[in-house]
Amino acid sequence: MEGEKEALEMAEVFFDGTFRLRVLEEEKYKDTERLAEEATSFTSKMGQFQDTVQKLVEGMNRHASRIESAKLKALGQRNRVESEKESRKIRAAELQSQINEKRAQLERLQQQLASLQKVDKEQRAIIEKLGNNEP
Repeated sequence: MEGEKEALEMAEVFFDGTFRLRVLEEEKYKDTERLAEEATSFTSKMGQFQDTVQKLVEGMNRHASRIESAKLKALGQRNRVESEKESRKIRAAELQSQINEKRAQLERLQQQLASLQKVDKEQRAIIEKLGNNEP
């Protein structure tokens, strides 16, 4: 009971310019209303800021995913180029091997032709001798 009595004694009551009963002085009441308006304005601005930041983050995430996609595509192309280089080296080696085989075969055939031409020449000479009845 005494605590309530002391609270009532400490409580101050004021009248504003229109003679309304107030618990705060008119100036403090106006300050409180202005503070409430500023807080509302600040909250609104913070909401707008959060929206802007959210949009920025989403844009950055989209951009990052496009960059990542382009990076992966570039890596794939680089791997294909390296693979193509290797396959071309292998193909060149295979073709060179075929060229060497064909050259060796050509050389053998030329030697065989030369040998056959020599035999042909010798046989024609023998036939000529026999045709002329030369012993």
